[in-house]
Amino acid sequence: MDSTQLTTLTGVIDKKMNRQLKQYMDICARCAICKDACHQYVGTGDFKYLPARRAELIRQIYKKYFTKTGEFVPALYEARDPDDNLLDELYDSTYACTGCRRCMYYCPFSIDTAWILSVAKAILIAAGRGNEMLGQLADAALFKGDNVEMFKDVIVSGFKDIEVEVQEITGNPNAQVPVDKQGADILYVALAGAHSIRPAAVIFEEAGANWTISMFEAANYGFFDGDIEKARLITKRFIDEAKRLGVKEIVVPECGHAYRVLELFYEAWSKEKMPFKVSHILEKVDEYIKDGSITVEKGLLTGTVTYHDPCQIGRNGGIFEQPRDIVQSLTDNFVDLTPNREQQWCCGGGGGIVAMEEFTETRLDRGTQHTPRSGYRCTSGHRPRGRSDAAQGQEAHARIDEPRDREPQRGTLRGAPFASSPDSDAQAAAYRTRLGSTARGRASNHKRISQ
Repeated sequence: MDSTQLTTLTGVIDKKMNRQLKQYMDICARCAICKDACHQYVGTGDFKYLPARRAELIRQIYKKYFTKTGEFVPALYEARDPDDNLLDELYDSTYACTGCRRCMYYCPFSIDTAWILSVAKAILIAAGRGNEMLGQLADAALFKGDNVEMFKDVIVSGFKDIEVEVQEITGNPNAQVPVDKQGADILYVALAGAHSIRPAAVIFEEAGANWTISMFEAANYGFFDGDIEKARLITKRFIDEAKRLGVKEIVVPECGHAYRVLELFYEAWSKEKMPFKVSHILEKVDEYIKDGSITVEKGLLTGTVTYHDPCQIGRNGGIFEQPRDIVQSLTDNFVDLTPNREQQWCCGGGGGIVAMEEFTETRLDRGTQHTPRSGYRCTSGHRPRGRSDAAQGQEAHARIDEPRDREPQRGTLRGAPFASSPDSDAQAAAYRTRLGSTARGRASNHKRISQ
């Protein structure tokens, strides 16, 4: 690797370095508690999916170029150059992460591995090693945004087809899927596909909402890819649309990443305050039920019913009770999963890996081990893929005699959440010793930030 490329890659870390990231680089105790919190590691036993190991690859570059001990005695402190071998390891471990952040919940120091891996993705993109598929999808979204008039007739025609279905469902021949409606109260930014548009249109129609649908879709492949500038531009398309139409609220569909990007990240990226409210469709449905805008039939759902907390709107977005209230307005037979809310397992399809077939079997096996614990046959989040996975997993239930979950046990350590695992893993134990869990190995990491 030439000096110019090396400067570029280390410059990515330098640009993103702040007090919190430096703390994450310095504070990991190599306890490997995160091994039982990660669905990929539990499901595969593959060392490269251990959350602390994923972060350690960035930490090795950090040690080499941002600490004196790593600079002068790199072998002792396992400091490494970002060579081809390290970048290959980084790609395999980084793009396989769903960004669920369950590892952070159980970490004694709340180290945000997903944040560290966002730095890893930025390094890979700078090295020309970003995920090709996700990059192409992000570019396609940007192209559509730059040439929206080229696609407008086709998009509107699709909306009109769905409009006919909405009229049939609601019994209202005047029901609409309004497009480009100036002065609407709500801009609904759907996913591509009728499955995301039709149900919301029916709900808005029944609630008498003054709404319009966006010309752009909610999914943000720039965020999946780790290209923050592309992610910002993709989001900016419907932000500008909302401003132009003068709406009071943007409502996003079941896409958890779309909600998180819009609600939590966009203002920081753009350095501007959004002049409207951001809501998830579940929050809106819950609001409509509670204020009487729509009525639902108790007992409509039969049998035992549960709800799977999606990571991005649940653990990472704080939406827990509204979906449960919706389900319980439809049934008296609601049973919560174990675990649930912040402790819920990831569905395994986030971060763009839902399209990667090599993970399908592992995801379904993780789910089928999980469902028998609450005594129901099939789980379903509000995500379309979650419903598909649940249906595929029904046959696998017959193969399970006992759930084999390895659930970290909760406790407290100086006010921070932590977990103590009941079992031991040879690789994780080796990791604790090999990567410097002794005072000697941590010597270069104990520089404290004075600010």
